[in-house]
Amino acid sequence: MSEPIFNKNLGRSIILGIAAVLVGVFISKQLGKSEEANEPKISFRSKVVAASPAELTSIPLNITVSGRLQATNRLELYSEVTGVLLTTNFREGQQFTSGQIIASIDDAEIRSALTAQRSSFMTIVNQALADISLDYPAEASAWKSFVQSIKPSQPLPVLPKLDNTQLKQFISGRNILTTYYNIQSQEVRLTKHKIAAPYSGVLSEATIDPGTLVRTGQKIGTFVQLGTYELEAPVSRNDLKHLKVGSTVKLNSTDLDKEFYGTVSRINSIINPTTQMVSIFLKVSGAELREGLYLKAVINGGVEQNALIVDRNMIEDGKAIYTINADSTLVLTPIEVISFSDEKAIIKGITNGMLIPNKAISGAFEGLKVEPSVQ
Repeated sequence: MSEPIFNKNLGRSIILGIAAVLVGVFISKQLGKSEEANEPKISFRSKVVAASPAELTSIPLNITVSGRLQATNRLELYSEVTGVLLTTNFREGQQFTSGQIIASIDDAEIRSALTAQRSSFMTIVNQALADISLDYPAEASAWKSFVQSIKPSQPLPVLPKLDNTQLKQFISGRNILTTYYNIQSQEVRLTKHKIAAPYSGVLSEATIDPGTLVRTGQKIGTFVQLGTYELEAPVSRNDLKHLKVGSTVKLNSTDLDKEFYGTVSRINSIINPTTQMVSIFLKVSGAELREGLYLKAVINGGVEQNALIVDRNMIEDGKAIYTINADSTLVLTPIEVISFSDEKAIIKGITNGMLIPNKAISGAFEGLKVEPSVQ
């Protein structure tokens, strides 16, 4: 009976021993992996990388933007009165010179009413003249001349001076002042039946046809000045520090085989919360230009000393690039980004002669062994 018990104990001991060995091997492997993860990535394999020594130079800061032209002077036309539009050439594309009537709205009714009001006013003043001659003889001559200059078909002349307080009260009591200013108000309203061009330009939009009834507050068109335009374009905050009002701008279009020159006319002080860009406005003139034309602009932002141009995709997190050490390994070198373009970036912080890859290296990391092929 004792021999089977002994065999069982022996078998159990062997199994426990094997299990302990396996657990020890597993723990050892896990500790080895942890140490490997904490070790720096150093590659003993190398790849050939085209590189060049850094040559720091003075680099012009040309900031490229684009956008569509808008007329500098643009007038939305609204009617302040009601009536029929009489102007027969109120059409899109029609040009008008400065002071020329763009839109004429029928004013026959108000003109007739004004003629009647002026006639009534002249009667009121005539009736007061007799009393003025008796009570205020020194003022009679001026009021007689005033009455004689009133013409029912023309705007009222200027009232005589009312320095005498008693005369002023007498005139006011006869309702002469109230009637006079009411007529003047209607005369101002009469002028609103005609809209004159404040400058030479073109009717770019006509929302109503000649002969149609126009209502008060209705938009009837858009009038723009030709020749002078503005281009609104967004720039980054990084580029904004290189710009100022008056900076020179060179513009060109794929549709026009010609270059145009302008200036930075305005810089917005507000940052767009969505794009984090700032709007600038470029002023440009030219007979060939038209509103809505798409232009590309290059702005002269000055010159940056001791700078370098690299591919934009070489920059890591906007603050460093890979350089090649003396032992042919890659190292991240901090830089200052001066300006971005579509494909290039102007940077500072690199030492003259430092070896730099000519383009971004796929899978690059600090410590990667490379074989620089110096260009």
